[in-house]
Amino acid sequence: MAQLISIPIPEEQINSAVREAAKELGLVPKSDLKGITWDINEFRKQCCGGKSANWVRTFIFDEFPETDYENGGWCIAPHKQAGTKGTTIFAYEATRWMEAHKYDIDWNARLAN
Repeated sequence: MAQLISIPIPEEQINSAVREAAKELGLVPKSDLKGITWDINEFRKQCCGGKSANWVRTFIFDEFPETDYENGGWCIAPHKQAGTKGTTIFAYEATRWMEAHKYDIDWNARLAN
């Protein structure tokens, strides 16, 4: 009859191996973006497929006023305003909003020449 052999493995070693495997499989986000802000250029590259800043302002910020910080949103100064350095976007909130509204945005819209 076969004997069972028990080999003790330290719990921290198991936890470390599981964490590493989860990272390799892409199961853990590299960054949760909390506390991160972007300017308009970083936002358009990360979330808008490289659309121009004017396109983003027109077809996202203007079409969806709830994105404006003054309306409880995640974008401060969607259009450069006097007294502001520029547009500031809270990355964490913006990425979640974009995911929830990706089908509401007209990605084929074109700016008037």
